[in-house]
Amino acid sequence: MDALTELEIRILGTLIEKSMATPEYYPLTLKSLRAGCNQATNRNPVTEYEELDVELGVKSLKLKGLLYFIEPKGGHEVRKYEHTLFEEHRWGLNKGQVALFSLLLLRGEQTASELRTRAREKMIDLSPQQTEESLEAMVAMEDAPVARVPRQPGQREPRWRHKVGLAEMIDPSLVPELDDADSDEMPQLPVQIPATAIPVRSDDVEVLKARVADLETRISRIEAALGG
Repeated sequence: MDALTELEIRILGTLIEKSMATPEYYPLTLKSLRAGCNQATNRNPVTEYEELDVELGVKSLKLKGLLYFIEPKGGHEVRKYEHTLFEEHRWGLNKGQVALFSLLLLRGEQTASELRTRAREKMIDLSPQQTEESLEAMVAMEDAPVARVPRQPGQREPRWRHKVGLAEMIDPSLVPELDDADSDEMPQLPVQIPATAIPVRSDDVEVLKARVADLETRISRIEAALGG
C-alpha cells in the first residue's frame, strides 16, 4: 500500500466506517463523504476539509486502487464512492481487521480494549481474543498496515497504530518497552522509510497541479477583493 496523506487517511477511514456502521447510506456521495470526514465525533483530529479537498483526495485514492467511483445511472443521480478493502483477494483483510484498521485511521493510536469497544459500538462485535489475533495478524503481513506500539511508562497495555501515512513510517517495534522506574528520557525512534514510500506518478502530479492552480485562483480573488 502506498503512503497516504492525512486527507487520504481520513477519507479512507470514513468510507470504511460508513460502509459498516450505516450500510443503508453507502456508497457515499461527495457531500456525505465530506460531512463524514469533518464530523465532530469519533474523529481525531476534527477537520474542516472543503469539498474540493475531498474531491481531489478521492481521485488520488482511486489512482492508488483504494476506492471506486460509482457513476450515476440516471439524470438525478450523482457519483458515489466506495472503498476496496473488503476485497480479501487484494488486501488480505477480513471484516474484523478492516473495522479495526478504520478506527486507527480515524482516531490514531489506541489500545486493543479501546478498539474492541469502539468497533462493537458501530461495526462489529469482537471478543478480546479475536481483537488481539486480528491486530497481530495485520502486524505479521508483508506490508503490515498496523504496528504495535510498546507499552511506555504509565501505560497499562501497549497501543496500536496504522502504518500507512508518511508520519507513521517509524517502526515502533524497535523501541524497547520501559518500566515505570526507568529514566524519563525517551529513546529516539528510528525512522524506516522504504525507497518506494513516496511513489511519483504522472497522475499524482496532475492532481497536485490542479490543487495548486485552484489555490492560486483563490489567492488572486482575495487580492483583488482587498485591492478594491
